Amino acid sequence: MQLKFSGIIFINLFAIHLFASEINCSEGFNFGTDKKSCIKFLITDEERKKGLMFQEKLAPDHELHFLWSDSKFRCMWMKNTSIEIDILFIDDDKNLILEKGQPYSKKKICHTAKVVIEANKGELSRKYNLTYE
Repeated sequence: MQLKFSGIIFINLFAIHLFASEINCSEGFNFGTDKKSCIKFLITDEERKKGLMFQEKLAPDHELHFLWSDSKFRCMWMKNTSIEIDILFIDDDKNLILEKGQPYSKKKICHTAKVVIEANKGELSRKYNLTYE
């Protein structure tokens, strides 16, 4: 009887841990393939120009993926963005360059990229085990 009771407690603790770590995606975001992050794809010029401008926060484990059809020199800036973020540039050869985005900075951050990913400060550096440029 004691063994069954211990097993039930273990299963319940496992279920609590499983559901406690579940992510809820904000409106406009969908689960990534890893099911550990929520992603919003920005594919039009209008979506990419707006990005995180004028937003007060970005939920944890949420990412914006700026997508283009080709690798070119891309510039991001933080003039109207109040959130400290990681900015990851990915080119056609899958080279990764990670930069820090400083709130309200007018400095352009530019690299060759086909994809640029933005997330809360520290999230992309941990996820991809990268250091900042």
